[in-house]
Amino acid sequence: MGKLLSIVVPTYNVEKYLRKCLDSFCMEEMRGRMEVLVVNDGSTDNSADIAGEYVRKYPQIFRLINKENGGHGSTINRGIQEAKGKYFKVVDSDDWVDKEEFRKLLAHLEDSNSDVVYTNFYHVDDRTGNKSIEFASPFPGVEYGREYHFSEIKGNLFLKMHGYTIKTELLKHIPAIDENCFYVDMEYVLFPVPQIETITFLDLFVYHYRVGLPGQSMNIQRMKRNADNYDRVLERLLAFYEQWRPRLQTAKLSHMEHVLGRMVSSRIKIYLSQPYSRENRKAIEAFEESIREHYPMVYAAVENKAVLLLRRSHYRLYMAARAVYYWKERLS
Repeated sequence: MGKLLSIVVPTYNVEKYLRKCLDSFCMEEMRGRMEVLVVNDGSTDNSADIAGEYVRKYPQIFRLINKENGGHGSTINRGIQEAKGKYFKVVDSDDWVDKEEFRKLLAHLEDSNSDVVYTNFYHVDDRTGNKSIEFASPFPGVEYGREYHFSEIKGNLFLKMHGYTIKTELLKHIPAIDENCFYVDMEYVLFPVPQIETITFLDLFVYHYRVGLPGQSMNIQRMKRNADNYDRVLERLLAFYEQWRPRLQTAKLSHMEHVLGRMVSSRIKIYLSQPYSRENRKAIEAFEESIREHYPMVYAAVENKAVLLLRRSHYRLYMAARAVYYWKERLS
């Protein structure tokens, strides 16, 4: 019997957090059914040594793969190449899974043939330990445990990496994820969409996503510094969407447009986080006009109220929006 699940743990200088992550996969009953690939991305601390301890103690579960530094995307690419499980999941090395919820996920996977099995996740504040939920459910009226065809899914679905468990075979056929680049989790969840036919949602909170770390790419200060990376990923995904647009069924097309619309809103958030200038306002307008002209359905899919208000004011509210954003940033 082959491996049921491959877990890829992208690892770079996380000696403070790695044990908690790897401990959450130490399940004697899953020896031989699950593999945990710790992909060490050129760490300069003790991360590789810590991972090596787990390999020696649980050789049937853990495997350490050392590689030169290439960023988060490169670790996922390598994990896809090495994975032997029927299903594939990414768990970042500063995060962890709830063992009991994870066992329930594994039990479901034993009999599953869905392309994607999607579970919920908590945000966990690194300073306080407080848990919060981003989405109470994947969409209104969801029936947990039912296998859906993609075309049956109602409402705006926003799948995130933390909830994703996907057939490894599908990932073998996606484009390589960008390397040496932030924000590539969006490539990881959108590139397989043209191939996904079936998806099952489970009412489980498996993943614990640690937030509040100063080095996280979604920290607004990092987003400002790495705006070029965000543009790189957004441009690539827009090109991917345009390539597939004539061939995608309506539900998949709508899904991609919704996700890209959220990414457009986040890009405007980065603009608003910059100091006030006439040039920055012009940059927002030029960005918006480019999206409207080249990707009109993505432009129309934007739902963010602040962005819609800016549009309705013909960007005359830019200074007010920037001021509001500035004070929110100061208070956060």
